[in-house]
Amino acid sequence: MRTRKRRNAGFLLWVGILVLSCMLGGCQNGAQGIWKQTKEYEGKSARQEIAGEETSGKETEETNKSEENQDLVSQQMQTVRSENSVPEVKEPAISLQTVDETVYITASTLNIRKGASTESEIVTELSYGSSIKRVGYSETWSKVVWDGGEYYAASRYLSTSQPKPKETSVQAAKTGDGVGTKTSGGEKGIMVAIDAGHQAKGNSQKEPDGPGSSTMKAKVSSGTAGVSTGIAEYKLNLAVSLKLKEELVSRGYDVYMVREIHEVDLSNSERAKMANESGADIFVRVHANSLSNSSVRGTLTMCMTKNNPYNANLYEKSQKLSRKIVDGICAQTGFKNRGIQETDTMSGINWCEIPVTIVEMGFMSNAEEDRLMATEEYQNKIAKGIADGIDAYYAD
Repeated sequence: MRTRKRRNAGFLLWVGILVLSCMLGGCQNGAQGIWKQTKEYEGKSARQEIAGEETSGKETEETNKSEENQDLVSQQMQTVRSENSVPEVKEPAISLQTVDETVYITASTLNIRKGASTESEIVTELSYGSSIKRVGYSETWSKVVWDGGEYYAASRYLSTSQPKPKETSVQAAKTGDGVGTKTSGGEKGIMVAIDAGHQAKGNSQKEPDGPGSSTMKAKVSSGTAGVSTGIAEYKLNLAVSLKLKEELVSRGYDVYMVREIHEVDLSNSERAKMANESGADIFVRVHANSLSNSSVRGTLTMCMTKNNPYNANLYEKSQKLSRKIVDGICAQTGFKNRGIQETDTMSGINWCEIPVTIVEMGFMSNAEEDRLMATEEYQNKIAKGIADGIDAYYAD
């Protein structure tokens, strides 16, 4: 538009000059020259206008293309962001019926989760037959109380009725060469279960420290070792246990051995269950002690307290068995009698359904006791002392 205005203004200027020239007398020649120049001017102006329009068109086209490219890049970037973004995982809202009841695990193991979703974090696993409090229920998920907090478990694996023991018992599953063996003494009709504590390789996986407990402990360790001899505790425990087996059989007792080899994988709760299912009347667990204070020495035995939440009904018999055995060992060996330690923290005690004692023969952290327990003489004395204590237990 501006170009056309300039063109019209120029044309009028030339017309004015033509009129002036005519007035001065050179009208014909002046008019012809001016007319020619005017045509040339118009042609030049027209070409410039066309060129300007073409240039403007190209600029407009390039501008449109640039805007289209920017839109396309923007769309592609939005697509990439959309594809690379991680969607927020939201647990589905569920409607729960309020309840207050004890339920039991019916699966081999059941995951306890932070939320009502299979994608939710697992906080622990509970084993078959374990009990737990339920405070909310739906057909798919239950809200349960564990270790002071509220979590979720699949409802189909929970029952208000306590499940029956599985057909494949722990004893049957674990019995094999050197594991779960029975030897008959024939005369007394009394069976003693013996567990040589620990094993060659520990198992740090967790298990409840008692039936239905939310407190988890390592399944089993390999034990300590002699500060002077370097003998591994699991080896000393088995050496004494095998001697105890022979001593008891010679006195007419039947004996059930949890293990007679080192290469086993038996948790403390499994050992207790094996003893429960063996038909044994009492359970003796053979161990050796260790402390950072190397001056401490002596023999002690362990049992549950009278307020144990799992098997307090066994307290009196277990306490009596523990007292008789610690007295019998100290009478044979001359070791200091450190009496009975009562505790509810031992898985191997808490899972028992028969009277039980843990025998801590002596301190492997004490150089003198360590060397004595490594000898055949003192191992035989310890075995005889335990057998004497069992005799005394049944004599009363």
